[in-house]
Amino acid sequence: MKINDDFYFNPSAKLTVAISNSALRKYAETFDACSKLEGELPILLDTNILLGYYGMSQTEKDKLVEFLDKLKNRIFLTKQVEEEFLRNRLTVIKKDFFGPLNKIAEDYSKMKNDIEGLLKNFRDNKKKILSQDYPDLFSKLQGIEEEVKATLNDDTFISQVKERVEETTSNNKNIALIDGLLEKVSKFKITEALEQDELEFLTEQYEKQVDTYKNEKEVSRWKLALPGCGETKEDAIGDYIIYHEAIKYMKENNTSLIFLTNDVTKGDWLQFDKNPHNHYIEQTYRLTDEIFYIIHAEKTLTEISFENIHNTGSEVVYDAIQEDNDRNKEFESTIINIDTTKGFGFIYTNDGNLFFSHTDFEGDFRSLNINDVLKFQIGTNVSGQPKAVNVKLIKYDFNDPNVQALKSTISHINQFRGIGFISHQPENLYFHQQFLENKDDFAKLDIGNDVEYLIGFNDEGEKVARKVRPI
Repeated sequence: MKINDDFYFNPSAKLTVAISNSALRKYAETFDACSKLEGELPILLDTNILLGYYGMSQTEKDKLVEFLDKLKNRIFLTKQVEEEFLRNRLTVIKKDFFGPLNKIAEDYSKMKNDIEGLLKNFRDNKKKILSQDYPDLFSKLQGIEEEVKATLNDDTFISQVKERVEETTSNNKNIALIDGLLEKVSKFKITEALEQDELEFLTEQYEKQVDTYKNEKEVSRWKLALPGCGETKEDAIGDYIIYHEAIKYMKENNTSLIFLTNDVTKGDWLQFDKNPHNHYIEQTYRLTDEIFYIIHAEKTLTEISFENIHNTGSEVVYDAIQEDNDRNKEFESTIINIDTTKGFGFIYTNDGNLFFSHTDFEGDFRSLNINDVLKFQIGTNVSGQPKAVNVKLIKYDFNDPNVQALKSTISHINQFRGIGFISHQPENLYFHQQFLENKDDFAKLDIGNDVEYLIGFNDEGEKVARKVRPI
């Protein structure tokens, strides 16, 4: 079974009335049972189900592990899911588990200082009127301030926080090496990797279909949706690959398939209202004579909360000074889209691409290109929406006397996706083929090759290799 011109997902492929009727009727008649995971159909897990584990409470972790044990004979992963899980596991552990835990005490101390500062500022600003016209109230205010300070400076609570965090950290200090979830996942069946010619074919089709999707009018764009069309990441094709690994499995094994995912907000696996894309059902049936059930895991596994309790997704800011500091923070990322004629572009960030115009850029806007690295701050437009401001071009250059060139070896390389990792302590560094000094050298790279590189940062402040060349 090969993925080629005769077997691939094409939202515009011709359908017959008979295929459409059979596919939709079979889906409607069987969906309720499949959404409850009844029966014996194989279950494919999306990467986000696995990575979400590290941000869950221990109680919910145990429930997820129990679920995986219960249905272990039906669960499997595709090669792409396995690769994404292994590639992102350590980063997620650091970001969603240890990082937020260690910030609890720091954030409490910051809050304490902010509250004390607010009380002092209020007292100083109102001192004249209160002390002269309402001395009894001024005296009462001073008492409130002293009482609040005494409560905040009681170290009992913060000591308990540090003790509990230390206990949790200690109990999980070896999670990178000894990981209960990793142990469970290692027992699942994994599909064979797609061949290189299949991946190259999918890359070509994905790029064509995404361009067609984005150029379609928004009111009718939904008819051309495809897995991965809602992604903004540089490796957005991952969902498209997972889908084709799934339908190849279905075709070779003559079976329908349940796909459990929590990636349901971008309108690609499911519509924005969480209903299925009918053309996914029809086109999959046209190719396989089977049904691909895309199931929202959190809605189906109601006994498990997938909430990330470690990362709230937003930071509480207590005073104007802190807000100003946040606004002045600088970020770094790459241009994902640019129109120098019209004078605007978009910068990639994990939370959504940021708009910027020629008036936000310091320098010659017309010289900018896709994949250029920019340093920027986050401001807002007239509607209060975030945008990039104070944008500057960063040039990483091995000849720059102010930067240090490091040497190491390639620890992972994916020629198809154009990405790799460099051995670096304490965590391997990501790089994209666009970051090579000579982009043609990427095709020659392999695991173990010696490289020289310059360190930069991504949009979340994590280190990446921004300039790479083979030695």
